[in-house]
Amino acid sequence: MSASAMSYGLSAAALVMVVLRLRRLRTTDNPPAVRFSVLLVGAMALTFGVFAPTSQAWVNQYVGDLFKLIGNSSTLVGMFAASALVSCILHSPQQARRRILIRAALLATAIAVMVTMFALPHPVPLTGSFDGLYAIDPSLIVYTLVYATFFGATVAEMAWQFQRFARITGGTMRMGLHVLTLAALVAVAHNVATIIIVFRNAATGARQGAGGETGVCLSAVSDLSCFIAIGSPAVAAAIAITGFLLTYLTGRVEHLRLRARHRRTSLQLTPLWELLTEAIPHTAWTTGTSLSDRVIDIRDGLLLLAPYRRDEPAQAAAAAAEAAGLTGSHRAAVIEAAEIVAALREQGNDDQPPPQPPPTPDHATDALDTEADWLAQVADALSSPIVESFRTTTPAGGTR
Repeated sequence: MSASAMSYGLSAAALVMVVLRLRRLRTTDNPPAVRFSVLLVGAMALTFGVFAPTSQAWVNQYVGDLFKLIGNSSTLVGMFAASALVSCILHSPQQARRRILIRAALLATAIAVMVTMFALPHPVPLTGSFDGLYAIDPSLIVYTLVYATFFGATVAEMAWQFQRFARITGGTMRMGLHVLTLAALVAVAHNVATIIIVFRNAATGARQGAGGETGVCLSAVSDLSCFIAIGSPAVAAAIAITGFLLTYLTGRVEHLRLRARHRRTSLQLTPLWELLTEAIPHTAWTTGTSLSDRVIDIRDGLLLLAPYRRDEPAQAAAAAAEAAGLTGSHRAAVIEAAEIVAALREQGNDDQPPPQPPPTPDHATDALDTEADWLAQVADALSSPIVESFRTTTPAGGTR
């Protein structure tokens, strides 16, 4: 594959990811991590687009190596965005803000130095790789060292952060973080090699580097210098995109699994919800069908029934459950369902409720999933023969 085709392909892939992430930016409230992820992928799309040899050959007709400056700057912006994204995930908002501001100041300084070094007069026109010019152009040494130092230090820190985060997660997310760590290590190796080339060529007076006499690599694997210059960053980017896709898909799959689970639990709550809404028709029930709406309706109904609860049905249900050999949460759900049925019967007979305020049900909880799972067990227990026996009378004993 030619270097241009590979660069344009990676740029197109990054643009697709930008479009996917921009969908989340349409909302009014976006966490900083989402904005930084868009900045990261957008910067990478620009980087690969301008670094394609075809793009550089075109712009070199007008301003020598302008796209190299733009590409290097957008690369540093991408590394800054990636570092900020990781900080938003792993640190508190205050800590993340402090780290991001420091990194932003370093980024601005690095780009300012690079632009200054690029704008200085050069002994020869800049039309390709800098490798053959370090011996005669000190400004390019400063330019390259500033770029490689910021880039390398940022990705090295991210590699450490990825591994730190991987220790507290699992599954596909952990795999994605390991892949991102590998991408960061490849990028670190690229920058170390770049710094070595700078000092080697400056010390030996070498006047030829990546791309040979033209200074333009037509392929990422033309020679070792070309692979270091454009091949290794492309490999690191491809690995990084794979890692980001793994982490992104993990979040999406987990979200879909949670939605499916909530839908399933909501259907399980239907018998209990219908029982309460039919028995207490004049209450302002919610109009939604989501799991949270179902739980709210059921809890409101149970609070309205609380004054009609009596000790006798609970004691009779407990005795019946013990006689039936029920244990654990199943036993508790049967007793709760029996109390609900008995309370509905009392409420239907228009008995005067006791004057005490309604108590909060024992199993009420702030965790939606925990609460819904418990109420689903109660809803399932409504079909128990023990509970059925409470629909007309409070039995003295129990039945299976």
